[in-house]
Amino acid sequence: MSRALDKDLYTQLKSEDPKPVYIDISTVLSELPDTGLLEIELLGKSHPLDPGVNYLRDGTAVAIPKLRLVQAFFVAREILQNSLRGSGSTQPISRDVTRASAVILLMDPEHLTAANVRKRAIMHTMENGKLNEHVLKREKQFVDMLLTARLHRHTKSPTLWSHRRWLLQIGIAQNMAVDAELDITQVVMVAGERHPRNYTAWHHARLLTEWDRRGVGDIVIRVKEFCLRNHDDISAWDFLSFAIRKIDGEEKRRQVCLSLLTDVLHIADSLRWTNESVWSFLRTIVTTELVSEHQFESFMALNQKLSSNMPQHSPQRCILDRARQWCDKYRLHHVSGPDVGTRSDSPQASNS
Repeated sequence: MSRALDKDLYTQLKSEDPKPVYIDISTVLSELPDTGLLEIELLGKSHPLDPGVNYLRDGTAVAIPKLRLVQAFFVAREILQNSLRGSGSTQPISRDVTRASAVILLMDPEHLTAANVRKRAIMHTMENGKLNEHVLKREKQFVDMLLTARLHRHTKSPTLWSHRRWLLQIGIAQNMAVDAELDITQVVMVAGERHPRNYTAWHHARLLTEWDRRGVGDIVIRVKEFCLRNHDDISAWDFLSFAIRKIDGEEKRRQVCLSLLTDVLHIADSLRWTNESVWSFLRTIVTTELVSEHQFESFMALNQKLSSNMPQHSPQRCILDRARQWCDKYRLHHVSGPDVGTRSDSPQASNS
């Protein structure tokens, strides 16, 4: 959302009392449902609401006009600034300040001060070296709500993903379990759908699989389905190749890899996929020790088939040729280690 205010908007902001708006919006953001996440989206000028109506809600779906959010932000920022002037770092964070920080982060997901205030509020709940688990879970629910919102900046916000990582690390230190499969399917994949090629989200997924290896095989299956629906998402494909190597047991890794590779080659053949995301993934997988010579030959045959139907110097032909040349170079030179796709000269996942 642009931070520049046009003249009419500025006049309207000055003419209305923003405090009732702040109360309504901060209440919605602070009083979360017992289970699940609110689905937040912002409304533009094309969706005006009646006077006194500051948001729309239908079950877990909440729509807030941008104008109302700006009004609430001004009040929230004043509350936060007054709190910082009058308190030291050792004093507890009041509930009013926590509510204000929620509004600020909805307006600006990179507001480090608001995120740090929420960290302080959590740490102040510690008693006898133990954090309040309920408080930690509610904060995770809040940040997940922002990360999965229909808001482009929030779904890829480094500040919000870092805050989530901090919450998980604090929980692990308190012997709280991490559910990687649940978090990847309900948070990472949703953020990935709403912001394609979301490298920040998929990097978080890597951390989750490092902390919880129990269901990596199931994660691979779910992420494969995501990749087939979003075949040009190089960040998701890159995570998929990483996750395969995290499956415990060499034989199980081989079985999962065989099934996955067969499915991807079949779809790539049927839909004539020639984009770099898919072929970067395929070339990475087929040059590992998990793939048999027969599977490698299937890959090369499909590459040649698709390449032969492309004009000589077309971008698609170049992608296919580079994938084949890369395999010719690395097929017999496996790189040992836990990760696939992290060779020093292999292309890195791109950001957007």
